[in-house]
Amino acid sequence: MKMDWPLGGYYDRLTVETRTIILPALIFIAAALIIGRMKQLQHEVRSARIIALELVTQKLSLADTEGNERLTMVASPDRTAITLSDSDQVSRLVLELIDNQPALKIIGEKGSAKVAINHDGAAFFSILSDQDETIWSAP
Repeated sequence: MKMDWPLGGYYDRLTVETRTIILPALIFIAAALIIGRMKQLQHEVRSARIIALELVTQKLSLADTEGNERLTMVASPDRTAITLSDSDQVSRLVLELIDNQPALKIIGEKGSAKVAINHDGAAFFSILSDQDETIWSAP
C-alpha cells in the first residue's frame, strides 16, 4: 500500500529494516520536542514577573520552590494580616490590623508572644501558652 507522506516519496523507497528504525526514531524525537516545550512552559509560568503600578487583590500568597505557602497577606473589612510560615507551613509570625489596632504575634512550638496597641494607644506585651491562654502580660 502506497502512502502519501510529506517527505515526497522518500519513505516508500526505504527498506523495511530502515523503516523499522526511522519510524520509532521520529516518534522519539517528536516526544522529546513536546516534553522539552512543556518543561520550557513550566519554567516560564514559574518565573513569570508582574510589573504593575497597581495590583488590587484580597489575598496574596507567596510560595517557596517546593510550592509551600510561606507568606500570606490578607485584606478584609474586619481583619488585615500578614502571616509568615515555616517550611512545614506552620504560622510563625502574624502581623494583624484588627479594628485599626496593630498586633504582632510571634508563635513558637510551646507558646507565643504578642505585642499589641489597645484602643487608648498604649502598648502591651503578653506571653501566651500553646492554647493561647495568657501566662504573663504587661502593663
